[in-house]
Amino acid sequence: MNSVEKTLAVLRALSSPDQPRRLADIAERTGINKTTAHRILQILTAEGYAVTSGDGAYASGPALLALAGSALADRDLAAVARPILENLQRQTGHTAHFAVRSGTVAVYLAKVESQEPYRMASKVGMQIALHCTAIGKALLAGLPDEEVRAVIAASSPLISHTPATLVEPDELLADLAAVRERGYSIDEEENERSVRCVGAAVRDRHGTAIAGVSVSGLTFTLKEDDVGLLGPMVVAAARRISTALGMPTERNSS
Repeated sequence: MNSVEKTLAVLRALSSPDQPRRLADIAERTGINKTTAHRILQILTAEGYAVTSGDGAYASGPALLALAGSALADRDLAAVARPILENLQRQTGHTAHFAVRSGTVAVYLAKVESQEPYRMASKVGMQIALHCTAIGKALLAGLPDEEVRAVIAASSPLISHTPATLVEPDELLADLAAVRERGYSIDEEENERSVRCVGAAVRDRHGTAIAGVSVSGLTFTLKEDDVGLLGPMVVAAARRISTALGMPTERNSS
């Protein structure tokens, strides 16, 4: 097999129903030696097409799921998310977004505008950075720090969109630890000046963070004091989408 065929063979193994698989299992299943299989898996993991657990097992990653979604079910994902986004927008009064991760970025699949006279610059199909957006940071917080560092390395250097953007890896990791602690992420004018966002991760049936939900508004309407009230609403919306995508209720509530 050439390098492309080997990579495709590993991807097929990662997509098998009985995933996750260990390196030896993948090598045996694909007929590729362990060294080559490991090198391919390292690249796929760095790009988000594979994920690995602490015990050395591999499974399909969010980028692979996002790619499949883009090819087969983007409309279905957006259709699942949209009524929940509409409800979230009515609850909060702010613009609601749904985006799916694709490698080192996320892509908006759905957006429900607020009734305010201004409009967010975001649009369906637009790519957003992971390190400075609420959805992006919610997705990164769903990864272990070593995988976050791999994403950072693949995105290096991190682009500073505003003076508030976190571009130092240690600062970003500390912020992600706070996201995990509180359960939702905050974009405090890090992607756009005068725009504040609150986000939460959406998980698939395996519990992998593949997408995110957020509400966004100008800082004079979505005030700092509002964040604590909006966070649980965004988390609840993300959980409803996760459940609709097949995530078990008991895992979703944990």
